[in-house]
Amino acid sequence: MIFRIILNSFRTDIKFIVRDPMLLFASLAPFILILILRLVFPPLADFVYLKTGFLLERYYSVTAITFISIIPMLFGMVYAFILLDENDLRILQVTSVTSVKEKNFLFMRMIVPAVFSFILTGICIILTRPVPEEGWLRTLFVIFLMSVQSPFVFLFIGSLAGNKIEGLALSKFYGVFLLAVPLGLLLHHPWNYLAFFSPSYWIAWTWVVPVPVEGMIYGAISLILTFGGIIILFRHFLKKHSA
Repeated sequence: MIFRIILNSFRTDIKFIVRDPMLLFASLAPFILILILRLVFPPLADFVYLKTGFLLERYYSVTAITFISIIPMLFGMVYAFILLDENDLRILQVTSVTSVKEKNFLFMRMIVPAVFSFILTGICIILTRPVPEEGWLRTLFVIFLMSVQSPFVFLFIGSLAGNKIEGLALSKFYGVFLLAVPLGLLLHHPWNYLAFFSPSYWIAWTWVVPVPVEGMIYGAISLILTFGGIIILFRHFLKKHSA
């Protein structure tokens, strides 16, 4: 029964995404990012080196990690916009008659983008190899950490925005969380402290730090920040739609 509900909802979502050019582009963007990293970055790095002597390839890992960090944001944004659609809000109004149904509906909406993010992030990492010397176990941990960002983005937009225009503004504002990734990796102490607020910053360091124990600690910090935000936004969402 639950699987059938999720499947029917997924089919409806696909139809909605296909009809909306912006959401369709956002859904296909991970494949575009892969093509850029695989086909555009190498010749661009060679061109820059020949013209200026600058080794752009040294920044491949930072660039790839930043690009991959965008994927969870995209799927969280897509499903937040689906939620802001009139049909989804009408469903929410019906399910809000009972808090249990409302929570189940919201949980389902949070899980689907997380699953998509897990799959596409994994594919992107396999094809682009941002940190080639890293083992599969820590890479799998990083994929999990990144996929959890999708429900956070979903609730960040879905609970704070009242319509698609506000949702688009919040999507752009979330770019600050992503900007913390390259800045946090490139800046030295104490300037990198400015990026501590972003879970994506800690995920990036989980990936690149040479000591596995440190990586686990950074991953734990990311989870604390992410789930703390999810809990706060989840409660705000329920209060907003039960009022």
